[in-house]
Amino acid sequence: MGQFADCDVIILCGGFGTRLQSVVSDRPKPMAEIHGRPFVSLLVEHFLRHGARRFIFSTGHFGDMIEDWFLRHRGAYEALFVRDPMPLGTGGALAHAIPLVRSNPFLVLNGDSFCEIDPERLMRFHMRKRAGATITVTQIETREDTGAVALGEGDRVLSMVEKPGRRTTKYHNAGIYLFDRSVTKLFPETPAWSLERELLPRLVTHQLYGFVTASQLHDIGTPERLAHFRETWKDEAAYFPAAPLHHRQGSMSR
Repeated sequence: MGQFADCDVIILCGGFGTRLQSVVSDRPKPMAEIHGRPFVSLLVEHFLRHGARRFIFSTGHFGDMIEDWFLRHRGAYEALFVRDPMPLGTGGALAHAIPLVRSNPFLVLNGDSFCEIDPERLMRFHMRKRAGATITVTQIETREDTGAVALGEGDRVLSMVEKPGRRTTKYHNAGIYLFDRSVTKLFPETPAWSLERELLPRLVTHQLYGFVTASQLHDIGTPERLAHFRETWKDEAAYFPAAPLHHRQGSMSR
């Protein structure tokens, strides 16, 4: 498959948002309000603009709020929902959502961060490299709490260390991944596990590449970053219709 429009987009929305509790305590972190609409809708809108047609929302804490919002603001795309029965971590949540995935490769996003990449370019890069997995990386001078990624010749990932105490590489994990389905064979057997700590380092020996973007990485993981994003985000476009739907299509809970 070489068309991004045919690529399923999985958005991981299940985190507790502990650091945001002081300002966002009544909703999951991806539902934090940005000028009257939830943060996660900005992610969906960005990839809709690039032709995505099928979104899978992996939810947990307050997951019903995400389902309700997207079912009330339906557009020309398919929305499916899978709710974690317990905290599963980013990796366990992905594994729990895999039965809904149809495409190969498939895109995975963190629901609390935003980097305006061109997914068609990402797809072409992934195909050209014959990658098992491609991780989007960016350069941030002031951040110490992201995954540190080292790239070698041909943008091959040499190492991936989640939130190291001391920064030794110039590239950071932007939380956007394109995975070949073969990668699922390397998933840990345990229900709860971390994509960043337990899968990505393992993929270094399995055709893992870094797609470098100059786009800024935004996240809303702390009150300060959420406030900064609200101040700087000026895009007023909205793809979402306001008409409510009275049925739940494609909803899945196990």
